[in-house]
Amino acid sequence: MKQLTLLMLVFLLLAACGNEESGTASSGNIEPLTVEILTPEKVEAEEPTLLSASVMQGEETVEDADEVIFEVWESGNRNGAEMIEAKHTKDGVYEAEAELGEGLYFIQAHTTARLMHAMPKQEVTVGNPDPASIVPDDSDDTEGMKNVEEHTGH
Repeated sequence: MKQLTLLMLVFLLLAACGNEESGTASSGNIEPLTVEILTPEKVEAEEPTLLSASVMQGEETVEDADEVIFEVWESGNRNGAEMIEAKHTKDGVYEAEAELGEGLYFIQAHTTARLMHAMPKQEVTVGNPDPASIVPDDSDDTEGMKNVEEHTGH
């Protein structure tokens, strides 16, 4: 009987330790992942463009995102999108640089963190493009997911 009690006690201790060691995703924080693109909506042509996004979960900055990948394409050319991996800088901000010619571009920040995924999209006007050259973006975001999968191999 003592052996059975001792065995159960050891089992309970191991189970309790396992609960304390659980990661962020199971720590009870069910707040959604929010991603805000910080890149201005209008930038100068012929200069590198800083792509920037802030990643939060509730009021907490996310310093440990699994990946933040900026998908960048010129209006009307989603198939020609460029995938640019961002690096964490500070305070939940992830950044990368892009060389963009004059035109209207779309930026989508594919962000995976804490077993969640967010992918906000924003228009960015570079320089003073000819309005006749601008094509509305009617692409489906599943195209973007395919681009990320091809880029990352996931």
